[in-house]
Amino acid sequence: MNREDIDRLIDTKLGERKASLRNRNTVDALTQLFPPANALWKVLAGTKKALALEKTQIIQDTILDILLAIDEKLETGQAAPRTFGILLEGVVSHGDVTGLKANTSNPVLAQLFSDQDVNVILRDIAAAGNVTGVDLIVDQELELKKKLHVEAPGVRVDFNADPNCKITFGRVLKRKNDK
Repeated sequence: MNREDIDRLIDTKLGERKASLRNRNTVDALTQLFPPANALWKVLAGTKKALALEKTQIIQDTILDILLAIDEKLETGQAAPRTFGILLEGVVSHGDVTGLKANTSNPVLAQLFSDQDVNVILRDIAAAGNVTGVDLIVDQELELKKKLHVEAPGVRVDFNADPNCKITFGRVLKRKNDK
């Protein structure tokens, strides 16, 4: 929700409340109708002060609603997913270029693949050696619990694109001929 959306919401709510606000002002004004001449103006239009107070109340209510919605999202874990990103761009190398290289037994890597999506992007690379997005040395099973996106010159690979997919690096798969 941007500033314009909030302003529209406030104006809409103010428009909805104007009738009841004018009715309250009308009752107040009728009790004071004689002799003040400005009471007639209150009957017809309502007071600017009352409208300003009502607008202030709507603004406060709207801000509180937004803060409560944000708090609820954070509490229930529905906040936007965090992403760990590696971007190598415009690299000129006389050797190999690798975006992410680690052992699967590394606890930091295990936590990274458990907590957040990982994006590794390599662009505009001139290398005399190999260009590798992710180089995992598999020395222990490691379950990939979040999405892994790797993009290198001419190649794009997404792991766990489907949330129901489970990938474990290092798990031996049984072949059809194995018993």
